[in-house]
Amino acid sequence: MLKLAVSTLTFDGFGNHNFVKTFAHAKEAGYERIEFNCWYPQTLTPENMRVLKRRCEESGFVPISLHVTAFGGGDNASLTMNVCHKIRAMEAAVELGCRRVVASCSARDTDGGLEAVIEELRILAPVAAELDVLLCLENHCQNVLEYAADYRQIFQVIHTPHVGICIDTGHFDAAGVDPLAIVAEFADKINHIHLKENDGFGAKKFCRFGTGTTDNVGVIKQLLKQGYAGYMSVELSPEIGETGAGIDFGMEDWKKPFELFSPFEIE
Repeated sequence: MLKLAVSTLTFDGFGNHNFVKTFAHAKEAGYERIEFNCWYPQTLTPENMRVLKRRCEESGFVPISLHVTAFGGGDNASLTMNVCHKIRAMEAAVELGCRRVVASCSARDTDGGLEAVIEELRILAPVAAELDVLLCLENHCQNVLEYAADYRQIFQVIHTPHVGICIDTGHFDAAGVDPLAIVAEFADKINHIHLKENDGFGAKKFCRFGTGTTDNVGVIKQLLKQGYAGYMSVELSPEIGETGAGIDFGMEDWKKPFELFSPFEIE
């Protein structure tokens, strides 16, 4: 099974807008499966999960994952808060019915570095198994989880099918990492895909789909050859260029990735 989904980031950007544009426009753009970016405190409350589930049922959308804030932080308070946050995120995913939690990791200059992420995962892995939830570790340019060596370090310690890799194609491109090499090495660890477009290998310059250097189609084809089953979630990032300035997209921008990637869906 390989199914196309879309992130609420694509429609609502980084703000806390209650997913209004996603519910208004995703269906017209072609999407039925939604990844919810739950980056604000109230988005993970039990009440909001009940409301979100009802909104999905009424609108005919299928929630496929929750994308939450990053792992990491080196002191005891940060560790405690992050572990509790991820436990709540997993509970929320169960309540919503998607059983996937996606998160990136802290910036490279954050206290604790990758070791703090690994310590959190040591604690969280049994919880993920108990709740039957997938934790999907997303690479980000200039984060502690950016290169193949970072994933190697994690999987030397964490051995469970409930913790795996969310490939972000655009962020690998921005970091100067060949995502096809990641697929070749970690095929059995990949449990989620973020499709993003970047323009310029080794430099962060996100762009509209079809205008950059990211080999999204090549990644999809290689994953299929190696037996990947799951979701590929479109992220049309408001960060166009290197400034991080948000822009407004329209229906043509939203439809383009659906046209590019929906032919690869399989039952």
